[in-house]
Amino acid sequence: MKKLIIFALLFLFVGSIGLHAQDLPTAETQQLIDAAQGGLPEEATPTLITQLAVLAGLALLPFAVMLLTSYVKVVIVLSLLRNALGVQQSPPNQVINGIALLITIYVMFPTGLAMYNAAGDYIKKQAPTVLFTGPTATYLINVADKAKEPLRTFLQRNSVGKNITSFYQLAYRTFPPEYRKQLKATDFIILIPAFITSQLKTAFEIGVLIYLPFFVIDLVTSNILLAMGMMMLSPLTIALPLKLLLLVMVDGWTIIIQGLTMSFRT
Repeated sequence: MKKLIIFALLFLFVGSIGLHAQDLPTAETQQLIDAAQGGLPEEATPTLITQLAVLAGLALLPFAVMLLTSYVKVVIVLSLLRNALGVQQSPPNQVINGIALLITIYVMFPTGLAMYNAAGDYIKKQAPTVLFTGPTATYLINVADKAKEPLRTFLQRNSVGKNITSFYQLAYRTFPPEYRKQLKATDFIILIPAFITSQLKTAFEIGVLIYLPFFVIDLVTSNILLAMGMMMLSPLTIALPLKLLLLVMVDGWTIIIQGLTMSFRT
């Protein structure tokens, strides 16, 4: 047993020496590293500012994906459906977010394809070779500029005209005078809040329609139990199976998902 322990310690010691030896660069490796670093032009060297800008953009990307796509309306409607059923944890939040994400990909696929086609040639020809540099930031800005028109069209088609007018008038009153002359109703600074408020309004309108039949079931169940003198029995115990039966019989999930998909103009 002692020999086995000594052999194991010796093996670990030799292995650690080997790992440290691998970490130390040889003369040839160091020459290659110096040559590679010296071969980069000064403007292609990653800088702290460009790294922070790119990382900040990547951090804000999930919020942009949620707010500038169909995700907001879909996830709100699915959450309201779960609350209307009276089951707080079924399906769980992860499942609802996953379903909303898949529906969002399905709805936004034509717009995403149009955005890629609009900037496809520039993406293929001007792709940078070094990340986190000034040219990379310029490249990303140019790609976004070339691909913005299909997204603008999607936001405009799925925004209520009244909301666009309201935010345009609000921006015209609050923006500095030098910006008012260039302000248009189709600018992203106008379309984005108009689109978000339109999606919220539509989502809660759909939620009201979803709540109505389940509210009727709750009301009828409560009155029947009260008339029978069964006040100690929770109405939810009787109403929940009836709600689930109604949802299954009318194929509610399919109807809601199809309705959500068809409610967007792509």
